[in-house]
Amino acid sequence: MVRYLILLFSVSLSCSFAQTAAELDKRNGFKDIQVNTSVLDYEGLEFKKDDEHAYYKNIKVYVPKKDHYESIGSIKIHDLEVLTYKDSIFQITVITDKDPNLYKGLKSAFGEPEYNYRSKYHHWTGENLRLSYVPYQKDKLELTYTSFLMREKLKEDKEEVIEDIVSDF
Repeated sequence: MVRYLILLFSVSLSCSFAQTAAELDKRNGFKDIQVNTSVLDYEGLEFKKDDEHAYYKNIKVYVPKKDHYESIGSIKIHDLEVLTYKDSIFQITVITDKDPNLYKGLKSAFGEPEYNYRSKYHHWTGENLRLSYVPYQKDKLELTYTSFLMREKLKEDKEEVIEDIVSDF
């Protein structure tokens, strides 16, 4: 009987972890902003600037228009940036007030996060998406949604550019 309960508990625990990763992938982004979709589909976002990202070229930054994406429930959003490559969203960064209810809400939605001891941040990882939860300044938090699929596309395109240069010699 005890073995049966232990087995049942371990199976239910492993299923709950699978559901949390599936939930992150199912939501696929922040509010209605979905990664791996065209930024042109979102009326609440406007172009801010072209950016030479640390690792990638030809990145465009979009920010919310006035009266869009101002809060998560009662938690104020201070900044929101959407990074795109060829008009496809690959990263969403949200800066909010530091509020313990935000962490509780994320835990409720996605389960217990993993902790990166080296970089000192919490994260949830699905098959296609990672959500990191990082302290930002003294009284703010940074949430970053990153698409694994688009990062791979960016790497492939970067390697292609290098190969073109090599073949041009």
